[in-house]
Amino acid sequence: MPNRRRIAAVAASLALAGALAAAGAPAHAQWVPSGPLAAVPVVNDCTQTGGDVAVSRLDPPTVYLCQSVVRLVRQKDPGAEHFYLVHEFGHIALQTSDEAAADCWAAGELARAPHGERYLRAAIDHFRRRPDQSSRRYGTPAERAERIRRCAEGALTPPSPRP
Repeated sequence: MPNRRRIAAVAASLALAGALAAAGAPAHAQWVPSGPLAAVPVVNDCTQTGGDVAVSRLDPPTVYLCQSVVRLVRQKDPGAEHFYLVHEFGHIALQTSDEAAADCWAAGELARAPHGERYLRAAIDHFRRRPDQSSRRYGTPAERAERIRRCAEGALTPPSPRP
């Protein structure tokens, strides 16, 4: 059984790399799922995303991408599409539908990833440029950009030593 899990994890990683390559994402130095997240399938299916870049399902854990929307985001803000993908993995990692928690998790993951600051900068700029329409799930785009910035900064700040 462990061999099947390892094969599934490798297959999922290859599928993610293929999905990002198909979307035109650079294949070097970006966040990739590891541990149990490496086994989460990434499925290209716009009917599941409802017009969004990506969505996730918790049961069974799956991330869905819409390549046409990925391309639109990438044209305007190259790299921002990667934040959306990592955000969806955040829902699965945390087992939550809380958008702020998934944003913060994704920001922390990207802050620690090789060249992750590029994707964070792209996502923050992407949200800052969007019209400031409020959403009950995300807040305004400006609030979302600030949350991502703050969470990324917090992930890089070492904890204060206890007295």
